[in-house]
Amino acid sequence: MKIVRAERIALNIPFYADRVTRAMQRASTHDERVYLYRLITDKGVVGYGDSQGGRSEVQHLVGKNPFAIMHDDSIGSGPQMAAFDAAGKTAGVPVHALLGPKLRRRSPMSWWDIDMPPADWAAEAKESIKRGYTCFKMKARPWRDIVDQVTTVGKVVTPDYKFDVDFNGFLLNPAKAELILHQLDEHPNVGIYESPFYLGQDVTGARILRERIRKPIVEHFNEAVLHAHASDGFVIGGGATETRRQATLAAGLNKIFWLQLVGAGLTAAYAVHLGATLSHAQLPYITCHELWQHDLLKTRLQVVNGYAEVPDAPGLGVEVDEKAIEKYRVDENEPTPTTRYKARKRILRISWPVSGKQRRVWEFTNEPAYQQTFYRGGIPGFEPGVNLEIIEDDKSPAFKKAHQKLVEQGA
Repeated sequence: MKIVRAERIALNIPFYADRVTRAMQRASTHDERVYLYRLITDKGVVGYGDSQGGRSEVQHLVGKNPFAIMHDDSIGSGPQMAAFDAAGKTAGVPVHALLGPKLRRRSPMSWWDIDMPPADWAAEAKESIKRGYTCFKMKARPWRDIVDQVTTVGKVVTPDYKFDVDFNGFLLNPAKAELILHQLDEHPNVGIYESPFYLGQDVTGARILRERIRKPIVEHFNEAVLHAHASDGFVIGGGATETRRQATLAAGLNKIFWLQLVGAGLTAAYAVHLGATLSHAQLPYITCHELWQHDLLKTRLQVVNGYAEVPDAPGLGVEVDEKAIEKYRVDENEPTPTTRYKARKRILRISWPVSGKQRRVWEFTNEPAYQQTFYRGGIPGFEPGVNLEIIEDDKSPAFKKAHQKLVEQGA
């Protein structure tokens, strides 16, 4: 068997809600671009995969056997997924059978959102519950009041619903982390903290923080952190072979983890298969596939009580919606709506109350600028009542003058 045709198709899939569009287009993260991969064999079998963001070359895969390349991480996540799908369909077995013994019938899944105002996060939590989720991974950012956010969302969820709060290192050090995490420890819905600071940079501080905080702390897989027992678990993602290597090391020291593989419905289905073969993949997986209007499947991946059933049909066990692919298909050179949005001017105002009506105010022209300022300690983070206001260009002379001044300051 060999691949006779390899395709990469660019798609622009809108986000599913206006509040998600506002947050995602402002942020420095995923956009509307999804790539769909099709590998067609000389047996007429079609393997599918998808990925978000970066694209992988596929023409060099023509003439190769899917079984020979499916464990090769270098071909890219989307093509690798498609190779597993084609191989499974050819052999008449589900993808999890090509990865290892099936250890669980259901895999845990998590909702995901970038930072948002508290009311928007609450609306997202309500939507996640409608779709069967019991866990929400929240991106905590120093320009938001995370205590207020968590308190607000806690009012609309059930007692067993969990918040996994990801700081991406913005707490900077163990001392600041302890101040904020002690407050969050008191909230019953808070489940896990991810990367309060980058634990590998201060393994001793990470161990001390673990002793002082009640809720578990996880970090992106890091062997120094693993062997120092400086975290309670990990975030693991990437190619199938490297993921299984990291998973084996984590399991050896009894460290649980979640899989993080970002894409549409095919990625979510693949994560369910892969996770089913990994003993310690017990934390809710992050795929982000619910962000978009369509997951590219004829039947959406069903999440019930926080878990998705592991398919036993051949390949990925899901059916691709070809009509959706044609609907969202674009030329690869066509910009995404997010790219167009970022090309316009705006002022991003960060402020918090200090006394009466007085507020401390900091202004920037884009998120990367204030993100790096916070990372460098140029502004105190996570102040009570801190807020991010987005001021779009109204074409007025006042806006032009204010924006130009910030540009000259490098903000």
